[in-house]
Amino acid sequence: MNHKILLLSSMVLMVAACSPEHEDLRQWMEQTQKDAQKHIQPFEQPTVNPSVTYIPPKTIGLNAFSAKRLNEGLAGNNAPNINRPKEVLEAFSLENMKYVGSFISGNQKTGYIEIDGHVYTVKTGNYVGQNFGKITSIMPDKLTITEVIENADGNWAFRNAELLLDNSKDNQSIKTDN
Repeated sequence: MNHKILLLSSMVLMVAACSPEHEDLRQWMEQTQKDAQKHIQPFEQPTVNPSVTYIPPKTIGLNAFSAKRLNEGLAGNNAPNINRPKEVLEAFSLENMKYVGSFISGNQKTGYIEIDGHVYTVKTGNYVGQNFGKITSIMPDKLTITEVIENADGNWAFRNAELLLDNSKDNQSIKTDN
């Protein structure tokens, strides 16, 4: 008999556990899902605006992005040879040099440049100054130098300079053609 009572009481407990105890929670979940679906807006296809074609204005004067200018810079027209060994007088600017004389022996012309109390011997073809200057002629009254400088466009250009004969200790003689 005890077995029957125990079995019957366990069945009653099982049936009681299946009772709709959480029914209010289920109803609230269903209602919330329905309300949420009401507030969802349908997906709208976005409108695509046609792209605008950019037309650059006409340039007046120099154009930093000109293909011609960039190609000239790459070609290195008139560029100095930076791989050659530097000569001693390329460490000094022309402003610090004084042409103090020349010597002619047959066809050989030699010039003399003074820098900081030291006299240096130069010949045609020697490099002087900090702008890749090359001595092009030696005359009794002046040295003619052709410098290679970089202009505003990034291209290399030639510029002539002259060291005039310094007859006095106070006279500084440099003449450049721009």
